[in-house]
Amino acid sequence: MHKKVIVFGVDGLMMPLIQKFAAEGELPHISRMLEQGAATELLPYISAWGDVNWAAFISGQSPGTSWRGQALPADYSRTQPLLQKMAAQGLRAALVHFPESVAAPTPHFTLSPYWSAPEPNPHTFAAPAIFTTDAARVDAPGKARQQTLGWPPSSPLAYHDKGLWQPLIGDEEGRRYRLTIRSAHGAEVTLVLDVQTRTLGVGDTQVTLTPGAWSSWLPLGDVAEGGAVRFWLARFAPHTREIEIIQSEVSYPQRLASDSVLAQQLIDELGPFHSQWAVKASPDEAHLASTLEDAERQSLWLAESALRLTHQHGYALWAAVHHLIDESHHLCLGQYDPASPFYDPQQAPRYEAVIRECYKVLDRSIGKIIDSMDDETTLLLASDHGAVPNHFMCDVNRYLAKQGLVTLDANGLPVRSQSQVYLKDERGGLEIFINTDSVAPAAYGAIQDRLLHLLHNWHIEHRGQTRYAVAWAVRKEDAVGIGYWGEHAGDVLFTYDTGFVWGTSLDGKDICPVVAPGANHGPQKPTAETAHTANYGVLLAFGAGIRKGYSHDRHRHGPYRMADPGATIAHLLDVEQDTLDGTVMQALLTGEREETR
Repeated sequence: MHKKVIVFGVDGLMMPLIQKFAAEGELPHISRMLEQGAATELLPYISAWGDVNWAAFISGQSPGTSWRGQALPADYSRTQPLLQKMAAQGLRAALVHFPESVAAPTPHFTLSPYWSAPEPNPHTFAAPAIFTTDAARVDAPGKARQQTLGWPPSSPLAYHDKGLWQPLIGDEEGRRYRLTIRSAHGAEVTLVLDVQTRTLGVGDTQVTLTPGAWSSWLPLGDVAEGGAVRFWLARFAPHTREIEIIQSEVSYPQRLASDSVLAQQLIDELGPFHSQWAVKASPDEAHLASTLEDAERQSLWLAESALRLTHQHGYALWAAVHHLIDESHHLCLGQYDPASPFYDPQQAPRYEAVIRECYKVLDRSIGKIIDSMDDETTLLLASDHGAVPNHFMCDVNRYLAKQGLVTLDANGLPVRSQSQVYLKDERGGLEIFINTDSVAPAAYGAIQDRLLHLLHNWHIEHRGQTRYAVAWAVRKEDAVGIGYWGEHAGDVLFTYDTGFVWGTSLDGKDICPVVAPGANHGPQKPTAETAHTANYGVLLAFGAGIRKGYSHDRHRHGPYRMADPGATIAHLLDVEQDTLDGTVMQALLTGEREETR
């Protein structure tokens, strides 16, 4: 046996809901972690979203050192993060569906990094889709939204939009239907549905469809480079020609990982890997059960891969991120939390029930790991942030344009070359950069001062109250206190107050109430919370070297930060920490590993 750390990362997981559902008896395995392990909340860095915080978490370094921007890994030869220190000591890490802003070069292993770019995912042959005989569904125009919420400002990130509707085309007798799976990379494959036998496939390669259940996997052959697909029969009324079939995501097995041989071995043992689902995690969706089952399969796949890669293949660290819970928060917290302007006590139980089911999916995966890990393994159940309900939308570019600092084009987009200040898409929307091409060096400090004044006074009058959008703002030289420094940081950094979210509005307002229920985390201050939800991340530790039955009270002792788990992992694995910014979370540890080293 050898020392191992498993980091089961969960996008958006929050302590208030862990404690609520555990108290209800719904999370037996996570409850065991709470009772026989140690627990703490983690203070996120700005922006309080996954990219920057997972980079800090797994590197053991603050954003000033660890984070260049979305999908831009740091120069590890210079920064010397945890993975680099591990490699120097002959230890390997496996990152499975981890944010792409963290690279894991040889000797480490990566599989299906989280993809956020607008270009087609290179690991995916086909995104999940819904095939239907309802032509109105297929031909319906895209939803025109009064607001978009997310960063970059035009992003619909907060909505978790899905529903790729595709045509299911029948013959004249209605006995056979054709569906064509089209890849964003240009290839396609057409399958035939036989209504009488309820079989779907190509030639002699068929799967049988069962209403309300996932089929077995159907190999797609050379066109998908060995990828496979499965289907959920969502509606089947052939006599009225009303049929709907949900198609799973299809991955390229040979493109998924840095080591294609190891990836194929995992796929042979655990089945195809997938990371997306076709239906939103919301009670307003007709086929929510398909998503819960699809997401649970991925969660269990991750759990099994964690055990195999650490216990059988010699990896000292395994880390992944699962996204189901975060999606349920974005789509349901706005109706679940009484602090939300859209709260309805008659409807709230429906949304609470979906969130609870997503936490139960997680709990079963944690149980699989706990039941099979050996005595030299430490399990960390962790998240990058939580979430709180949205109240107001803020368009920082339009606000700064009204003050004469930003120039917008005819489409309302910033023109950097004509602006005194700008924000970068890859930096999360809370850092303002002074344009040194148009601002004289002597005016730099004055522009900083003006930005601070404008941000602190940005407000909205709402229902007889003045609500200020920005919780705090600091100059770059003062941002060391929040973990930012170096050439990549903005000249002014700020964060929105609780309930304020970045976005754009079609009516051109720079600040206004949100028009639809939802919840967010990225733009709000890391300490945002209500009586029912919180923006803090969490860490539950269990197993080798972990103190039993300990809960770290942030109100009494202060919170740990997102870089601290990386330093603690280094401690658990006996890895040098001299280049890490994080602090070892000694309160969570027994000290036994230190004594027996």
